[in-house]
This record gives sequence, C-alpha cells and structure tokens, in this order.
Amino acid sequence: MEPPIPPSSSFELSAAADARLAAWWLRYGQRLLQVGIGLMVAAALWRVGLELPRLIWGQQEFDAVDLINRHTEVHRWFSGLPVYGAVDNGDYPPASYAMLWPLVGWLDLAAARWLWAISTLLMLGWLAQIGIHQSLATTRWEKISIALMPFALYPASATMSMGQLATHVMPPLVVGLMMMVRSRPSGETAGSDLISDLIAASLVIFALVKPTMSVPFFWIACFAPGRWRPAFLVSAGYVALAWVATQFQAGGLRSLHIAWIDQAGTQLGTRGHANVHTWLEAIGLSDWMLPASLALFVATGIWTLRHRRVDPWILLGVAALVARFWTDHRMFDDLLLWVPMIALFRLAKVPAFGQTAQLTAAFLFVLNWLALMGPARFLSEPLSLSSPLEIAIKSGHAVLWLSSLVFFLMLARSATAPKTP
Repeated sequence: MEPPIPPSSSFELSAAADARLAAWWLRYGQRLLQVGIGLMVAAALWRVGLELPRLIWGQQEFDAVDLINRHTEVHRWFSGLPVYGAVDNGDYPPASYAMLWPLVGWLDLAAARWLWAISTLLMLGWLAQIGIHQSLATTRWEKISIALMPFALYPASATMSMGQLATHVMPPLVVGLMMMVRSRPSGETAGSDLISDLIAASLVIFALVKPTMSVPFFWIACFAPGRWRPAFLVSAGYVALAWVATQFQAGGLRSLHIAWIDQAGTQLGTRGHANVHTWLEAIGLSDWMLPASLALFVATGIWTLRHRRVDPWILLGVAALVARFWTDHRMFDDLLLWVPMIALFRLAKVPAFGQTAQLTAAFLFVLNWLALMGPARFLSEPLSLSSPLEIAIKSGHAVLWLSSLVFFLMLARSATAPKTP
C-alpha cells in the first residue's frame, strides 16, 4: 500500500492537549476498559443465555422465525414447489437458496435449529478473532474487550433468537474482502495467486446470501484490489449458483429473477429505523424508496472507485454504514455496525492520521459501543411518536451513524492509512 498522506491541519490538536489526553488515558484507561469488560461479560452471558435456547427450542411467535422461514423456503425450492408468490417472506434470490441448502436443506427443522445455533456461535467466535487481529488492539484488556463485542452487543442476541443471517454474513464478507485488498499488485503482498482469489471470492459469494446486507460491499471487490479477477470470480460464481438453483424450479434464470424482484418489491417498507426508507416515509415520499436506495448504491460505487487506495477499513466502514442506511433494516442487522466500530478503534490507534482524528475516532467508538450495548426493546417496532425515549434512542442512532459516516468520508479525503499488520 502507498505511504500515508500527511494529515491535513484540520485534524491537528495542540501538543499540550495531546499530552493531557495521553496522561488522562494512562491514568484511567485501563480501569475504564476493565469496567467495560465487566459489563460486556454480563451482557454476553445474559443475551446468549437467553436467546440461544429460544433459537433451539423456543415455541413462541418470534423464536427462530427467520430460520423457520428459510427452512421452509429452501425445502420448497428444492422440491420443485413455488416460492415467489407462494410464501409470504420468500424474497431471497435464487442463489441464496443454493447457499442455504448446506445449512438447512438436508435436515429436518429440529436438527436445522441445532446446526444453526452451533454455526452462529462459531461465526461470532470468528468475528471476535477477526476483531482481535484487525483492530490493532495491543494490551490484554483491549483484546478481551474487542473479543467480547460480537457476543455482548444487542445485534448478536437479536440475530440469534430469530435465526437471522447477519452472523453468517459478516465474517466471510470481511475476510474475503481483506484477502482481495491485500492482493493488490503492489509487490508488497503475495496473495494474488489464483487459489487465494478463489478462496476470497468464495467467502464473498457466500456473504451475498443476504444481498441487502452485503451488496454495497461488492464495490470494494470491484475497485480496491486494483485488478478485475476478484470481481469476475465473485460475479461468475454467483451466477453459477443462481443457475444451479434454477434447475430445481419451473422457469429459467431470467424469469425466476424477475419473479424474485417482483416479490422483493412487495416487501419494501419502513421496518426498523435509521434508514432512507423510514426517512422518506416521514416526509411523505414513500414512492421514492427504491430510487433513493439505487442512488445511494451508485454513489457508493463512485466514491469507492475514487478512494479505492485508502485504508481498507475505511472502505469497509463506509460500505457497512451505507448498507445500514440504503434499505429497511431492523435491529438484528445492526451487526453491520461492528465493522465501523473496528475501523474506529483502529483509527484511534494510528497516529499518522493526526491527533484530532484519533480523538474523534475514539469518541465515536465509545458512543457506538454505548448505543449497541443498550437494550434493544425500543428498536423492534416502527417508530412510535408516543414514546419520547424511543424517539430519542432511534434519532440518536441515526445521528451517531451518520456522524460516523461523515467522519470516514472526511478522513478518506485527507489521508491514506499506513501499512497494516
């Protein structure tokens, strides 16, 4: 990667202020980390202990509801029974059903719930390992704190209880993209061989099982590696899986994708909070939901092309926040915010970006940590104007995540990160 561009003066603090902050952190930082770790241990035990049994055995309305839906859809799909138009929530593209078959297609529902629970814990553990390695955490307390985040933040518990796909999307997506970016033809890395590209592409392809979460990241595969083979392999592999899936349904590749788009269009709405769909509905422009999502997606591609050489974690942070905003996501998809949190932690550790950038990154990281450690019960339904606390929480999330996005955009204009480990 290129050497860092010196930070602009807008990211500078005085030497005296920097010394005071360093002294304050030296005095109180470890204790604060220990308190945070204690809270995360308690939250992880409570959330995993409460939600994992619901995924495996729960019989209430929302227990494993998404896993049950995917199980039904996959079994119908590979039995030749119609899904689009025949199943209310059957709005995944054909390739997704091919990718889901190894997890749910060959098992009865009870066994599939067990396998999903085990794989969810493994994926959260994988996410913790990625965080430890990529966050630039150095001390034991920092590493423990980063490792606990996937288990302690509310998205993990929300995803777990309903059998959602977010936990299975994020680890392969991040690892696959990092492998691609590190294979830039700069002479500094040795990951540009075909085997490495195939592994990276396979990971990214699987992450496309839930396109509403992962598609904005595809721009990184297109532009950041500096060559076309990674994007070509992802595209070709995805089309191949879609073709395989269509062999089990009446209709061809084109007609089934048209049916999927029609079905997905009926699902457009204002579920969740902090996304362009809810904002457009609030100002009476619901008919503009799809154009707004497409415009945001295209704008992200243009931005990624222009800034393809910046720190990959800035690219990932922007893609994750755009993915959170571009369509209607609910609280279980807030696991996307783990990505910008790791990016912010890294930036707080990198002095080459400037002292003010470090301080801002640390401040935003803490605010995001507080937001995602809080209770999720106010986030499960559309915004209720009768609840001031709910309004404050959801509005606070939107302001915080937009602020994080603006920070990444500003930083991308002023600096390129140093070489990472």
